[in-house]
Amino acid sequence: MMQPDTSKIQSTAYNQLYALYPQLADEANEAWTDILNRSQLIECPENITLATAGSTITGFMVLLDGSVRVYQNTEDAREITLYRINPGDVCLMSMNSLLHDKPFKANAASETAVKMLMISAADFHTAMDASSAFRKLILNNLVDSMCLMAQSVYDTAFESLDTRLACLLGRLFERSKSQPLNVTHQQLSNELGTSREVISRLLKKLELQGCITLKRGQIEIGDNKTMLGTGIE
Repeated sequence: MMQPDTSKIQSTAYNQLYALYPQLADEANEAWTDILNRSQLIECPENITLATAGSTITGFMVLLDGSVRVYQNTEDAREITLYRINPGDVCLMSMNSLLHDKPFKANAASETAVKMLMISAADFHTAMDASSAFRKLILNNLVDSMCLMAQSVYDTAFESLDTRLACLLGRLFERSKSQPLNVTHQQLSNELGTSREVISRLLKKLELQGCITLKRGQIEIGDNKTMLGTGIE
């Protein structure tokens, strides 16, 4: 395996890259190594806007650490989450913008502190031509992202909002190992593309059913866990 110039890429970032994207580890391709050496290591704190709808994408983000939320604004000033990018993922919207030379069609913001390698637009196109491993990575992630988006559309169209909210809370409680969630009603409404007032009403309903306990800026899991589908004992 050809080694990158670690004077330009920190060795920790280099190790993270191949741990997260193992399909790139055996890419013995000089063009790919040159691209990697030219990439920029970028770190930014949470709640930073990374791209806005209509903006030009100048590079391809390879996420090493943290989480990025991709979302859209509705005409009535609400938000709806499209998907998240975690380490090991690639951004569907960025791929579309770079492959077709079109503006970014959503907004992206860091949910946590993030670390990424940024590959220029020109080098992205070169990598797609020169590196079969990089090309397969992009295509595989494209298929996975499309499947997730299709499931999200299905859930929005055919599942009731209270069911979607219960499933969302169930996932969050599983992730937190049943610890209280530091999440606001507005944040939940942004996830599901509805108003804060509707979410507050549905949360109160779940509280009356014993599923949750509402506190200021926090939601605790209730005794009736099964309705949230957590399976937590």
